[in-house]
Amino acid sequence: MANQAADSLLTRYHQEHPDVRIERTSLSRAEFQAKLAEATASGVFPDIAAVDATDVPRLAEAGAVADLTDRFDRWKLKDRFLPPVRESVTHEGRVHGVPLRTTTTALVYNRDHFAAAGLGEPPTTWAGLRVAAGALTSAERSGLCFGAKDDDLTTTFLPLLWQAGGDVTDIGGQASLDALAHLDGLVNTDRSVPTEALGWTDADARQRFAEGRCAMVITGPAAAAELNQAGLDWAAAPLPDGAAGAAGLLGGQTWVVGRNARAERAWDVLTWLAEHPDNATEFGGGLGALPNRTDTVDELAWQWDPNVPGFTARLRSARTPTAYGAAYPDISRALAAMTTRVLTGERRPDQAIADAAAEIGPLLR
Repeated sequence: MANQAADSLLTRYHQEHPDVRIERTSLSRAEFQAKLAEATASGVFPDIAAVDATDVPRLAEAGAVADLTDRFDRWKLKDRFLPPVRESVTHEGRVHGVPLRTTTTALVYNRDHFAAAGLGEPPTTWAGLRVAAGALTSAERSGLCFGAKDDDLTTTFLPLLWQAGGDVTDIGGQASLDALAHLDGLVNTDRSVPTEALGWTDADARQRFAEGRCAMVITGPAAAAELNQAGLDWAAAPLPDGAAGAAGLLGGQTWVVGRNARAERAWDVLTWLAEHPDNATEFGGGLGALPNRTDTVDELAWQWDPNVPGFTARLRSARTPTAYGAAYPDISRALAAMTTRVLTGERRPDQAIADAAAEIGPLLR
């Protein structure tokens, strides 16, 4: 579906700009990452590439992509992007990309399972989540599921850390202990989250939700098509608040322009794609993207699924991991390893946190 959406957008651009030739290459994630590393090292970078937002700092520091700050500052849409979205394309005060696909996670729940358990509205606090997950857990299904393998576990953990009032920069403080204790309680004390989740990706978790084996799942808007096809009566709600309030992880992809590209032509393509009023369908349903500007976040035309508001409700309080710089992939691995060691019982929370702090500290300098 994503490939069809991208092809549809580019076909329409070609129709309006017959003098421009665009050759699009679609690769698997593993192939793309390998090609990206090769292009960065060789200096032969494509004119335009759609990269994970977390790749932006590394590409900027490697000098592989163009600095788009001046063009971005003159762009009529620049102030319409939500603050965390603008931050996601910025590294050390300079803009190196154009937001393409913005996403975040929400608490997706099965209304039928809620009704059977005598539950009404979705939980809004950590304590409420544990109560609801416990009530929804049975021999047939788990109360809550989420991807807990590698980066997907970091995607689950980081919002909890922020909701507890902490940050990666102060791993080892009470907030990180609270976030780990919350997950440990769900998995090992309450048994509301299956231990098998430690080997699941986000796709695995939402598949089990679609099969009726989970009553709630923490996932992103890309799940909508799959869940609708499964015929579920489902809804999305903002992630429950922690002691410090609301927070979510801003993810997605960013368009970048190669350092040696024809920047003016590339910029024209990217701004057309971002500005064209008929692109809501492709960016939304096709790419599983959320409206990410002040003029689109509440716009009905951008609500390509009835549950989009459940995901967009907390976009303004979302945070982008690009703030952690070029070393974020290593930071993510350290956070995932820390959390896994606690959930498997390999290390006590204080021990796992101390190990992670020692590894992460140098990466933030």
